[in-house]
Amino acid sequence: MSRIRATINSISARLHRDEIAREVETELLFHIEMRTRANIEAGMTPDEAQRAALQGFGDFDNVKASCCEIRRSFPFNTSLLRMGLHITTAALAGAAALWTVNTPHHSLSSLLSQLGFVAVLTCLFVVARRNQKPHRQ
Repeated sequence: MSRIRATINSISARLHRDEIAREVETELLFHIEMRTRANIEAGMTPDEAQRAALQGFGDFDNVKASCCEIRRSFPFNTSLLRMGLHITTAALAGAAALWTVNTPHHSLSSLLSQLGFVAVLTCLFVVARRNQKPHRQ
């Protein structure tokens, strides 16, 4: 699968979380059913086979959550993309500040609206930096 197609799939998975969760759950249940059938063919009773398949599979909810997270992950390192977003936001805040300083103000409301614009961009930059995930080693 190409990187572009994989990126489109991961974006789609982020937008349709419930659908992906159902799809992953169906796939996992299918694998448990196949393991149960293999256990029955090996000579276990249906109840023992089901119990052994579930026990061998592990924590279903944890495996499901991990699979969903893998499905939503991007096929590349997003740290450079995030860094570019932060730099762009900082540049926009700086440009807005320059615009505010260099624009003649005919009223207090125009000055306050321009300062509000700068404040919103600055807060966006600060919040984005705080919510940045730590790098995985």
